[in-house]
Amino acid sequence: MTDALIPPTGSVSQPERMFRVNWAANLQKTPSGVPFVTADFTAKQGRRVRIIDVREPEELTGALGYIPGSDWIPLKRVASLADRLDHDEPVILISSGDERSHDAAALLTAAGMRFVAFMAGGLMSWRDLGYSTTRDPSILDRKDHLRTIDVVDAPPEAVTAEDVRKHVGDRLSVRWIKLPVLLVRGLVSCVDGRDDSGVIGSPGGDAGELIVGLGALEKLLRRDLSEPEVATLLARRLDVFGRFYMHTDVDASNAAIAAMRADPRFDGHLSNVNGALEWRRFLASPPREVQAALLEHSLEPSHVGCGHLRLALTRSKEYDTREGLVGAVLKSFHELQWAGASELEIVALAGWHTERAVLNVRVGGPLMPFSRIPLVSPAVGGAQVFVHHPEVTAYLRRQLAQFLAMQRDVTGGAVDAGELEREMERIGALQLGKTLGALADGLPIYDVTFHGEESVEVTPSGVVGA
Repeated sequence: MTDALIPPTGSVSQPERMFRVNWAANLQKTPSGVPFVTADFTAKQGRRVRIIDVREPEELTGALGYIPGSDWIPLKRVASLADRLDHDEPVILISSGDERSHDAAALLTAAGMRFVAFMAGGLMSWRDLGYSTTRDPSILDRKDHLRTIDVVDAPPEAVTAEDVRKHVGDRLSVRWIKLPVLLVRGLVSCVDGRDDSGVIGSPGGDAGELIVGLGALEKLLRRDLSEPEVATLLARRLDVFGRFYMHTDVDASNAAIAAMRADPRFDGHLSNVNGALEWRRFLASPPREVQAALLEHSLEPSHVGCGHLRLALTRSKEYDTREGLVGAVLKSFHELQWAGASELEIVALAGWHTERAVLNVRVGGPLMPFSRIPLVSPAVGGAQVFVHHPEVTAYLRRQLAQFLAMQRDVTGGAVDAGELEREMERIGALQLGKTLGALADGLPIYDVTFHGEESVEVTPSGVVGA
């Protein structure tokens, strides 16, 4: 069944194919064969995935609330979805726990829907992960109503302030998460616009932030960190902050695959590696005898699919980072992943850069331990935008600076956390400017300021490079 979900290259769009690969890779099944996904996977999905709540009306406005943007179809009416929706439309079913959504998924799977799953743990799991729900009673007026999923043939040539206002005012485009969760689950993604799920954006994501921190640390120590020291600091960062994000893209992945197939060191190791899922498994856990060769290919700039990391790798002087530091971080990432570090996540984004604007996402008022943070989708009305969270990034850099300053047994020297934080801010600002100058020159910048979950302001604030 998994192979049937992933069509041959060229039969669907590249983003659709990558979505199906990701869906198949994350889909699990109960002992009886009913498909399910985790709450964390559900939270990362964008507008194209339909979330359907199957509970009773009083539960939607009760203690647990419901996921903003959900459709509501009572369990007794769920069978009708097989006639109302395309059988290839992705659907995630939600209930308080997972008993009712499990039964709904079993019913729809038996009816022939191919991309249906229930969310394990239900709303209780969603809330345990720190994601926000709403008790807005307006959902009760939408019983059996299914939202329209817009299909955009081509992105608009420009993104206006009004486009942004409409986007950030849509509950399907913004998810909210508790600030403390960011400290223990490492949810920082890249500013890259080639996704439609809500993100906390910073150049290079978690990988870019660690490079900023280690680059600042080297300057204060007045020496280079060795590769074993970089690996140790990354491993400790995983222990403390959890998930670590890095992305590539389909073009870079295809270039790496072509290079490996032409490399005799891989002879005999790739004969059964053909489909996207097989390649995903091979790259995540390659045979030990080809790991050194795979590292060489992984560090080749044309095989690095994150524009920010590739620029930092090839223009170290411009990025005020020691030559070799970016490579050391990438090398440590792959080696720790192959050793079984489950917190490491590498995401392959589909498509090409067609960003039309830069959004600086701000939170009105000071960040507090109980603050909720908006995760904003980079997909605005069919166009891509760069998404950057300057205040959240600064808050998380403060925590990383304090963490790195404590690692004296690795660094061998005392570092003031405040001074390290200031140096990180300087390097981070420089690198952000360089990356946006290379990838977003001439694009409009909009400041998007959220005042809680109900009010948001959008203000034009200039043009990149002007």
